[in-house]
Amino acid sequence: MRSVLTALLAGSLCLAGLPASAGTREDVASFVQPTQAGRLAALEALLKREGLAYEIQTFEGGPKGKPMQGRNVVVTLGKGQRDLLLTAHYDAEVLKDGTLAGAVVDNAASVVAIIQAAKTLGAGKLKHRLRVIFFDQEELGLLGAKAYVAGPDGGRVAAVINFDVNGYGDTPFFADPKDPALAKAVRQACLAAAEDCLAFGAYPPSDHLAFRKAGAPETSFSILPAREAHQLWLFANAGKTSQMEAGFLPKVLGLIHTPNDNMDAVDPATVERAGRLAVELVRAADRTVK
Repeated sequence: MRSVLTALLAGSLCLAGLPASAGTREDVASFVQPTQAGRLAALEALLKREGLAYEIQTFEGGPKGKPMQGRNVVVTLGKGQRDLLLTAHYDAEVLKDGTLAGAVVDNAASVVAIIQAAKTLGAGKLKHRLRVIFFDQEELGLLGAKAYVAGPDGGRVAAVINFDVNGYGDTPFFADPKDPALAKAVRQACLAAAEDCLAFGAYPPSDHLAFRKAGAPETSFSILPAREAHQLWLFANAGKTSQMEAGFLPKVLGLIHTPNDNMDAVDPATVERAGRLAVELVRAADRTVK
């Protein structure tokens, strides 16, 4: 059954006659741009190609002392009194030399994954309104997410499912939700996707934290190789009791925010895996969250 389902999904994700993985790789690579505006243009091009209508919500952001307009990109699917949010940030880290990181692991891969999920979810019916949101200025302090929370739709949020760092590996891990209904949805989704998901009590900072501060149910998902995911759990959760060697850093922490975050690090199969998991997470949350 699983092999048949995988084949069907691969067929549905074929892009312009290319195998699914080849198309996925090209989509992720399109975000390697010299400017943030170029990354926004790459995102808009993918959404237009997939027939996903969107709006751009601007906000006042930028680093301290350097005001810069931010642009969140919002796709709205279906109707409902409350919103489920499926989110990922599309901006990239500015390196010390002033250039922009390729930022494909962090976080173009997740952007492509949730676009793939949106295509599938748009064909079904949900009780909630689904908003697929691509946040700007995450790397400057979650500014796009904070602006959304403070905006007119911040009070409609039923739950947030964020994706960050989904470029390579086979082991999903997540920020363990405090909300019982969302926690139940996460377990159901991992079971439905046949994934052994690893819960993090302390998960690296990402856009979900802006919603946590506002009291909304939230989680965030990543994928890494199994050994690296467990190493990162020790790094983030065990502290001085981790028994790791002095100076140890999981590989991903030496990859993101550096020139090495490039297409050499990306496995398209991981991106597609994240997209399928996102579908299951939204469907499960739609059932369990009010």
